Amino acid sequence: MSRGLTLAALLAGVVASAYGLIQAAAEAPGAPAPPANTGRPASDGFIVDFVRGYDRATQVRATWDVASDWMAVSYRENNVEFGTAGLTLRARRNKTGVADYTSSEFQRAGFYGYGRFEVVMKASNAPGIVSSFFVYAGEDMGDPHDEIDVELLGRSSRQLHTNFFSNDVTSPVDVDLWFDTSDSEHLYAFEWSPAAIIWYVDGVEVRRVIAAPGVRIPTTTARVMASVWAGNRRVAEWTGNPSVDRASATYRCMSHVPLGKTGRQCSDSFKPPAKT
Repeated sequence: MSRGLTLAALLAGVVASAYGLIQAAAEAPGAPAPPANTGRPASDGFIVDFVRGYDRATQVRATWDVASDWMAVSYRENNVEFGTAGLTLRARRNKTGVADYTSSEFQRAGFYGYGRFEVVMKASNAPGIVSSFFVYAGEDMGDPHDEIDVELLGRSSRQLHTNFFSNDVTSPVDVDLWFDTSDSEHLYAFEWSPAAIIWYVDGVEVRRVIAAPGVRIPTTTARVMASVWAGNRRVAEWTGNPSVDRASATYRCMSHVPLGKTGRQCSDSFKPPAKT
């Protein structure tokens, strides 16, 4: 093992997670409640096993168009399917008044705040297709644009695109992975607290952002979403140009445990594939 790796391992053991410190303090006997989010009151935690099918009371299948200065997408309910593989989100070549493809979006009803968010998913490897899991608040909901993203691009299927928006200011970083995201299911997670955002893949930390002067962590309670969408000429430099007739990603599980609380989550039962 190189000296660099040894030092990195030492630092990883010494530097405590900002999220973990806040979580531990919040769970201590007699501890005050953790800082509240801005926006709407935060909903409780949840876990969704998508193999169980669609729940109209707590889930939303999107049917609307997005026509902004950077994105043109047509979400359609018939691209959201449930079956033995769990939740399948599709993109299909089907020209609308807005886009050349129809795409798909799933939402968990309610608004969610600080805590740990997890998803077990297998991404598409089609160029021009984005498979995602994220929390989102925006002007269309009457809120500031706050967002935290896990995005997997078909054109670079051995990378994870991490990003967050804080009042519409963005901070994207690509992370190289040790596997192809389209080969099998993997666990993607992020921990969100007033002090930090930390992203994980199969339990391994891959990015950390600490609140600091000039670095504002999102604060607004948000929807929890997953989507598969086809890029267009406005974002082709990032997504690539879609060329397939159809593409899909599958989602097995989705969960959220609020900061300061405990609860069931996808990682309780998911075993990551062996590293190759």
